Amino acid sequence: MPSICILTTVHNPFDSRVFYKEACSLARAGYDVTLLGQGAPDTTIDGVRLKPLPPRPPAHRAWRRWFRLPGVWRRARREDADVYLIHDPELTPVGLLLKLGGRRVVYDVHEHVPYQILDKAWIPRRLRPALAWLYDHYERAIVGRFDAIMAAFEQIADRFPRADPVIIRNVPEVDRWQPAHPADPSADGTLIAIYAGAVQPDRCILELVQAMDHVDPVLGVELWIVGGFVAPDYEAQVRAAAGERVRLVGYVPHHEIPALLAGAHIGLMSLRPQLNSSVNWPIKLFEYMAAGLPMVMTGNPFWLDLAGQCAVTVDIEDPHDIARGIDTLARDPALRVELGQRGRRLVHERYNWASQERELIALFTRLIGPPD
Repeated sequence: MPSICILTTVHNPFDSRVFYKEACSLARAGYDVTLLGQGAPDTTIDGVRLKPLPPRPPAHRAWRRWFRLPGVWRRARREDADVYLIHDPELTPVGLLLKLGGRRVVYDVHEHVPYQILDKAWIPRRLRPALAWLYDHYERAIVGRFDAIMAAFEQIADRFPRADPVIIRNVPEVDRWQPAHPADPSADGTLIAIYAGAVQPDRCILELVQAMDHVDPVLGVELWIVGGFVAPDYEAQVRAAAGERVRLVGYVPHHEIPALLAGAHIGLMSLRPQLNSSVNWPIKLFEYMAAGLPMVMTGNPFWLDLAGQCAVTVDIEDPHDIARGIDTLARDPALRVELGQRGRRLVHERYNWASQERELIALFTRLIGPPD
């Protein structure tokens, strides 16, 4: 049968888009799918063969990651796949080497990377515009060398008009997301306000924790932070600020997230306003909607348009205003139900993976033929 090798050196091998959506969908369709990822277990799950790549170097030695790319290329070449699907900008040189070896290559562009560069706090501010310009021109130049480009949303696709990208949206698989019951408190009487995702400064986690000092204790709200800390110093700040009503759950495998959201009452969309977030389609937004959770989030007009008015808007960088948004939902069970149902309905009608899966399979059928 036609074979597909998926490569990622940045994402978790069980990233929802990389594994649960693309790899599993292609395997279910009948393709022979192998996923090479950092720290992946050497096993087969849901028809996808996973094989490990070495982990990324620590952040303070990030420059070393470029020296492992030749090894990644050699490892990928040994798979002798009919087509290679690469997921990360740093893998574009590996994709070019595979093309030079006569292989088919598809590049999945998840993010508006030039905007990401402009938002990176660790890059000196004066250097960001030049680096964003250089990367933008590099990426535009190389995409034409690949056999196909997949873009996660229109604002990415618009950067590559000559490459005719296929838009594959990162939206939920409806069947995986159990409905929450936001009007009904937990068995112990608490209301759970939940954040699930990477725990890092641009997600305003510290501000969420600080907001709990201003939420009326009578409301019985408990904050759950679900996800792994990215930096030890930020973890120390968050832990120092966390009181009795904050639960730092830690990393939870993605397949367990639906059950956690189903038991919650309020979803926290806490990404800090940035250039990149002003145009992207954040998967967390749609996962909260798929679970039927009302949301507290920043007033990003683009997100509000996507979400169909199923959130209370706040200044996500102001703990007092975050507390106001949580209070508003905690005091009004009917509003929680109304906003949650509105979001879940939108996911079922408009933002679901089934249509994207058909586009994904059609793309690979054009490139390497139908599964045997």
